[in-house]
This record gives sequence, structure tokens and C-alpha cells, in this order.
Amino acid sequence: MQVVIIAGGLGTRLKAVAPDLPKALVPVAGRPFIEHQLGLLKKNGLLDVLLCVGHFADKIERHVGDGSRFGLRVKYSYEDPAQLLGTGGALINALPLLQDSFFTLYGDSYLPTDYNAIVRAFESGGRKALMSVYRNEGKWDKSNVRVQGDRVVFYSKAAQPGEADCIDYGLSAYRKSVIQAYREVTLPLDLARLQEDLVLRGEMGAFVVPDRFYEIGKPEGLAELEAVLKSGVMELWEDT
Repeated sequence: MQVVIIAGGLGTRLKAVAPDLPKALVPVAGRPFIEHQLGLLKKNGLLDVLLCVGHFADKIERHVGDGSRFGLRVKYSYEDPAQLLGTGGALINALPLLQDSFFTLYGDSYLPTDYNAIVRAFESGGRKALMSVYRNEGKWDKSNVRVQGDRVVFYSKAAQPGEADCIDYGLSAYRKSVIQAYREVTLPLDLARLQEDLVLRGEMGAFVVPDRFYEIGKPEGLAELEAVLKSGVMELWEDT
């Protein structure tokens, strides 16, 4: 299944660490971060990647190219860094390049899990979308999801204590038709809006992953992942 990496943001929280680099190219354990992401995808046999880029798009494209040196097929969807479209808007902008079904993940997320198990759950579930979630219980970040069976029944970025016990893992699957339905919406548009709408309509499936997530959007997250990758704990996850 196609994987869409939303990587067009400004990366303002990392400017003190890497002022002249997009998050995708920030060094982590001796390699640009995106190489770790691509390694996870290759290991799981997910070879078609669409990068939604804006800020520092040229630097990302020069480094990744067509993906062939990573054993992948990479395409690009561009947006104006001076007029960013939001995470949902990036998908609307990318509509001509989207396959009928696709994953989304964010350009600062490192998600060591079984992607193919999520693909199988999505294909067998029969819903328009599926959100992978982690039973966080407030440990790594604020919980924002509640699951009932194989369905998300509550999702809110503004969730209050006690309203949720899971967190959006950052890896979701969609039918292209979900994005097409928002073509006329005023941009910018946050992907959370689409997710909330899907949950309210009972169309958002759920897959609880056993593996915690990592993110490099903040310096402390970057330092944590650096330490974990250098320890060798994650070697089995990436295609190296």
C-alpha cells in the first residue's frame, strides 16, 4: 500500500538544533531521520512513497531522489512553504498522486511496528479509514482516543483527563474517497478535522499497536530516539 509522509511543516521547535535543515534531514544516530523512516517502510515491504513537502522541499528531494537507492519508489507533492495547507490540506493537494488506499504518517514520527498487520486489519474491516492507536494512558503524551472493539468511538486533540486512554499512533489508512469529499473545503485544513468527522460517522476503524511511538518534533524527542537507535534496540525493525 502507498505510504504518504506529510513532511511540509516548518519545524519551528527544532530550529535551535538544526536551523537550516528540514526535520526529515536532521541527523539521528548518524543518518538523516528520513532514512530511518524509509528503512522501516522497506522492511515492511511498503515500497511506494509519496512525500508531501513544502519547507526545504528542494533539500529533501535532493537527498531522497526517486527513492531507488533505498529500494523504494518515491514521488513528491509540493506546496508553497509561505502558504502551507495544513496536514489535511496536504492530502487534498496530493489527490492526483494518491492511490485508492494509502497510509499516512508524519515527517517527524518513528513508528516501529508491524505495518502489514495494520494493512490486513484495514482491508478486512471494510471501513473508509483506520487509525492505529497505542494504549498510552497518558504516559508518553496526552491520550486523545477511545476504542470500542475494532472502532474508534472518541477522538479529540482537546481531550480532557479521563476522556481517553489511547493516543493516535500517527499511522492511519484511508480510502482516497475520504480525501476527495473535502476538495471544496477552505484551506488550510488539519487532518484532525477529517478524523473527527470519520469517528462521528462511525467510519474510523481502530488497530491497537503494542509498540510505543517516537517523534523528533521537539529536542527532547530527538535526543530520546537518538539514544534508543544508538543502543541497537531497533536494529531488527529497519531494513539496513
